[in-house]
Formats: sequence, C-alpha cells, structure tokens
Amino acid sequence: MSLPAGVKNLWDEGTQEAHGGQTWSLLGDKFVADFSVTTNGLGIPKPALQAAHDALSLIDHYPAADNAAPIRGLVRYTGLPEKYHLVGNGASEFIDLAMRLGPPGPFKTGPYMAAYKEYDRAAKVAGREVVPWGQTDVKPGVIVIIHPNSPTGDWMPLDELDAVCQKAKDDGTLVLVDESFISFIGPEWQKDSAMSLVDKYPENLVVIVSWTKLWACPGIRLGSVIVGENWYNKFKKNQTPWSCNIPAQLFLESACNDDDYMEQTWSTIPAWRKNHESLIKELGWSINEQSPAWVPWIFVDCGSEEVAARAATSAHNAGCPVRWCKSFGCPAHLRLGIRHPDHQAVLHEAWKKEFSA
Repeated sequence: MSLPAGVKNLWDEGTQEAHGGQTWSLLGDKFVADFSVTTNGLGIPKPALQAAHDALSLIDHYPAADNAAPIRGLVRYTGLPEKYHLVGNGASEFIDLAMRLGPPGPFKTGPYMAAYKEYDRAAKVAGREVVPWGQTDVKPGVIVIIHPNSPTGDWMPLDELDAVCQKAKDDGTLVLVDESFISFIGPEWQKDSAMSLVDKYPENLVVIVSWTKLWACPGIRLGSVIVGENWYNKFKKNQTPWSCNIPAQLFLESACNDDDYMEQTWSTIPAWRKNHESLIKELGWSINEQSPAWVPWIFVDCGSEEVAARAATSAHNAGCPVRWCKSFGCPAHLRLGIRHPDHQAVLHEAWKKEFSA
C-alpha cells in the first residue's frame, strides 16, 4: 500500500506485497476504525472469540492434524461433504501451494483493472511469468478470478465463471477462484459460488477462501480450499504439518455455527454501505457502480492521484486509515471497508475539512 505522507512503512517493499491493516497500531488513542481492510464491519463473532480464548488452555497439546473440528463446521456452513475441505494458515498458504503445484506456464489474474497482489507474488516466487489477462499469445498454467474482485468490487456471474473453467479444462489450465467474500451475498450464497462447479471441473478448479474476512479475524489466520480428490491429495501431501493452530481451529468451528451473526451481517452491511456511498458522492467522488451492494467495501475514484493521496493522509490523521490503491496501479483510487455509520461520520468530517477550501 502506498502510505499517507509521514507514515512509517511496516513491511519490506523489496520482498513483500503491500497490504491494508498495517498502520492502525501507529495511531494510539487517535484510532477510530480501520477502513483500510475489508473484514466484516460487525467485528469478531463473540462466541468464536470466546472459543479461541478458551482454547489457549490447550496449547500444551499439538493441534489435531486432521483439522476435524473446523471441517465439521465448514461441512455445516457450506453444505459440502468433508472430502472437499482442507483448512490451513490463511488463504495465503494455499495460494503459495497452488502456484508451486499447478501446471507449468505463465500466470494471469483477471479480467479487471486491478486485483489482490499476493497471487502475483506467489506466482513470481514459484518461477512463473505474470502476464496480462488480455495477452492471448501464451497459454497460462494458472489463472485466478477473485470473486468478487478486490479492490474493484467487480463480480463475475456464475455462467461466465463456468465458461472460464471450461476453457481452462480444454487448455489444461488450473483456475483458482478466490471466494473470500462470497458469503456476504446472503443466506443463499451457495447458488452463486464456484464451489458448485468443483465436481464439474475437479482437475481444473480450486476454490480458495480466506475466512478471516467474513468473521473479522485476520490476526488468527484461517483459510481453506474446496477441491476435487486429486487436488485434495496434492495439497494435503505438500501442506505444512499443523499449520492451523488450536485456537484457530476452534474459532472456525464456532463461527461456522453462528447463524445469528450471519443474519446480522446480511441485514446490516449493505445498509451501512449505502450510507457511506451517499457520503462519498457528496464530495464529488465516484464509486464503482458495477459492484454489488453486498460487497463489503467501496472502490472510490477520487479523480486524481493528488486528491487520493491527500484523502489517505487526512483519513489517517483522523484515526481512520484507508487503502490508497496506488500499489494496485490505481493511484487515483481508494478502497474503503464498510464500517459503522458513526465511524463513517468521523472520516467524512475529516474529508470535508480537508477539501472545503
């Protein structure tokens, strides 16, 4: 992430990709809310937090190697049998594994103006060339569709995704579909999920989910894949043993069973987003109107890099870090996670003061 003026860099730009969620701790008592991340604005589910807390008393034991508890939860939550699920140390563990284990050839992310950069990093580390989506003179070994796409919020209908998978099958390409935000759609989210295509494309489709977004727990590191039999065995053989610790396992099992939290998510986050969109438009900025109302962030076009940079700096100074998208190649844009309207008001007031002159 390109940082606001005067803010200390907390990562090594030579070896790491930039991320949101890295500057809140510098604010001390000034911190209000972190708009730079796309985690659920409701915060951590309390029963799951308690489960993780209670699990600390068990850290004199090794974690269950089969991750039985969180997989039980995922079976209930997704409606898919145990044989499809592997759990790991965030989606990042499986992103790296997929790049190492996938068919040889270049890597493509698409088809949007910008996308989550960890896929590019992992591809390069695995020795893959990263090529643009529109480049047609090479056959990729691996492609990724982020569904919905971060940071832009664009959404690919399932029939289009099916067509991408069919072409990948014809070409011998692996498709990674990142569905870290799919559950925000609503109670029937499975109907729009690429998980429904795994049986159709068992050799060419891997669905990756970072559960830390939905349940607002990035500090605990939780991810999974939904895969066919061969990919299940490949991932399991190459996974680091015990990559999901006991507190994380029991957190995920609890969160998967928290129906009240999900009902509150579906009824609250779109309304909070609508409120924030109206505040943004008051400033004369535009948003990606193609992004569905359930996506838990807003992709904002400030009109110029200079305005976006000032907006990021003034937001940070007001205790409300935002994601300036310069590191995505979109220097005139911001990505704003959906937060409580009271916190939106603090951010908006800072921007009104900054841009009133």
